[in-house]
Order: sequence, then structure tokens, then C-alpha cells
Amino acid sequence: MKQGDDSLDAVALGGLIRERRQAQRMSLSQLAERAGVSTSFVSQVERGVANPTLSSLKSLVTALGFSVGELLENAGPKVTGQQHIDDEVAVLRAGERRRIVYPGTQIANELLSPNLQKRMEIIWVEAAPGQGSGGHPHVHEGEECGVVISGAMKFAVGSNEWVLNPRDAIYFPSTRPHSWESVGDEDLVAIWVITPPTF
Repeated sequence: MKQGDDSLDAVALGGLIRERRQAQRMSLSQLAERAGVSTSFVSQVERGVANPTLSSLKSLVTALGFSVGELLENAGPKVTGQQHIDDEVAVLRAGERRRIVYPGTQIANELLSPNLQKRMEIIWVEAAPGQGSGGHPHVHEGEECGVVISGAMKFAVGSNEWVLNPRDAIYFPSTRPHSWESVGDEDLVAIWVITPPTF
């Protein structure tokens, strides 16, 4: 899995979380309590010393009132490859989209939708074998659909679990607890659609 210069590193991620926390006049301990983590962990994340799992990162950003998907909008330089035909049509070129490689993981996301103000959030997902959503299952409003392009994905919704192979798809309500893991010998590549944008 490639990691470009536009990847969000641990220091940049920590700085973004600190900025959001301070803008809300929230203390380290208040954020820790809301996110269900320790104060020392929040401090380490903000200083770029600790790399949160996707699960703990989601807890932190949710406690701050924004989403993991918004990191995609803030990650790296402004996208030069996005062409707006009009207010409704946008072309996003491969290799020129907003991309985030989560610190301490081998998981990358690219935003395929032009921004998070649309009705759908569409994400290109890359993950090395063994990488996944981590921690407790995700639960949020909306619906999701994903399709595996290459590799294999173990996906759980509630008490059910499946292995999705290339061209397999899954559709489910996001209100049901769900989690995933890249399995097999090759990197997972998938396209994920979430409506409304909540990731």
C-alpha cells in the first residue's frame, strides 16, 4: 500500500484534534471523559506520540463534534485534479484526490465524492492484511454499501459475519453494529458508500 506525501501523520492528526478541542474550550480531561479514553492517551495523541486505532479515533472526533470523514477534507494539500463541470458534476482524477493514511496503520482512504456536503460519502478503501476497523463495532445513522475490488474483507453486521471477495458487495443499515478486517494474503481494495455522510 502506497503512502504519499499527502498522508496525515501522527503529529498533524494530533494538531487537528488539539485545535478542535481548544476551539471548543474543552480540557483534556473533558475530551477524555466524552470519548471514553484516558486523559494521558488524549495528551499523547495530541502530541503525536500515540497512534489511535480507528475505533478510538472515531470516539475522539465524535466527542469533538466532527467525523473521521472530515479528516479527508482537511488532509494534505488542496486537490488540484477536481474539475467542476457545474454545481452538480465533479470529476476527481485518480492520484489527485484527498487521501489519508491513518497514523500507525496500513489503512488509507480517498474521498471519491467531491466533499461531505453531498447526500453520499463515497470512499476508496485500501488496507493491508490484518488491518481493520479495530475495537468495538461502529454504529451510526444511515445506510452503507460496499464492494470489494481486490483482496478479501471479513465483515460483521450484528452477530453475522461474512468474507467478501472481489466483486462481492454488502448493503446494510448503519444503525446495526458493524466492523471489518482485511483478510487473506493481498491488500484489500474496496469502494464504500455511506448516506448520509457520517464516517
